[in-house]
Amino acid sequence: MKARQLRTRIIAYFVGISVFISFLFGFVCFLFAYTIEDHLFNVLLKDEAAYVSKQLNLGNIPQPRLDFIQYLEHKQQLPSFIKETLLEEPRAVEFASVDDKHYHLMWLDKGVLLAEVSEQLVVRKIKMGMFNFLLVALVIVLIVAILLAYLSLAMAKRLLKPLDRLVDIVAQAPVEKLPQNFSNQFVNDEIGGFARTLEQALDRIRQFIDREQAFTRDASHELRTPIAVTQGALTLLQQEALNDKQQALVERAVSAQAQMAQSVETLLALAREETINQTEVKLLPLVESCVLQQAHKIDSKDISVEIDVPRSATIALGESALNLILSNLIGNAFSHVEKGSVTVSFSNNTLSIIDTGQGIPSDIQDRIFESGIKGGSSNGLGMGLSIVFRLCQRLDIHLSLDSSEQGSAFHLTCPKN
Repeated sequence: MKARQLRTRIIAYFVGISVFISFLFGFVCFLFAYTIEDHLFNVLLKDEAAYVSKQLNLGNIPQPRLDFIQYLEHKQQLPSFIKETLLEEPRAVEFASVDDKHYHLMWLDKGVLLAEVSEQLVVRKIKMGMFNFLLVALVIVLIVAILLAYLSLAMAKRLLKPLDRLVDIVAQAPVEKLPQNFSNQFVNDEIGGFARTLEQALDRIRQFIDREQAFTRDASHELRTPIAVTQGALTLLQQEALNDKQQALVERAVSAQAQMAQSVETLLALAREETINQTEVKLLPLVESCVLQQAHKIDSKDISVEIDVPRSATIALGESALNLILSNLIGNAFSHVEKGSVTVSFSNNTLSIIDTGQGIPSDIQDRIFESGIKGGSSNGLGMGLSIVFRLCQRLDIHLSLDSSEQGSAFHLTCPKN
């Protein structure tokens, strides 16, 4: 938000509150004035009622002491509009006529007192003066409110200037280098305390990043070297004369070694935020290869596998990344189905892996893609789905899950080619 917009909003808040309070105060003033006036008439009528009742008890003809109050022996002597009003509202005591006259009524044991108080309505006579006074007061309050708003803005700007400087320090720091040793320039107040806490947090983040970078650098070297060695050994072994069983074992080792090499490359690229190569690949051969790689998990199970992927289907995600995603999801399905089916299908640019297992427990479905989260029947470490989720985020793949007691379905909506 721009500073000018913020200033306008603060001034609007001050003015709005002032106008609301002024109108509320004016309403209360008028209400108080009318209430006091009505209360005064009631007191006068009660005093006259006591006097008239005393005169009646003495057998005298009562004559109220105040000129605007008259005593009536019978209800029929009341003005016709008052009698009509009493028919609808029997307990009414105040009446206004069409000729702008105002009456107050008080019942006695014998007769009634009627006060015509039009000339005594002080509030009605001075209400325009009161309104003009309140209007002038409102203008003064608004001027004061605007001045207070500007003073508050100036004070806030002065108090928050160190915070703005702290924001600039963090915002202007290079992406590859977090700011450090900046808290000493702030005084020992709340903002200074925040600056020191922020500096400590950034130091911890820097140390963590350094450790992660060192780990990925070392892991890259230490993992790639044995992979290259085993690759060479397997290549030499394939050139030897082997029987069928040995050849099958070597082929399985070659496949696993290739999968491991691809996984290492993809995970290191993910950890380093490197660009993952997203070349166009045919989907069906890759799905079939992943199924064969994970087939040992269903050797002793009564499970049928169905692949419904068109031969012409292609996807621009890169073989290594997609192989890692499919291996985890298909292997996960094979591991959690004892009897039933696993289906891999591709339609409308969405790849689905569906199984008829027992499903994911409802209490962990919302957290299933977090690292270390797994069901009670899982023998894994709870890392596979977390890796899949992070890869999908990196590759702009929308990953969704539907799971119930009848099975689970993972859907990967891939970006358009």
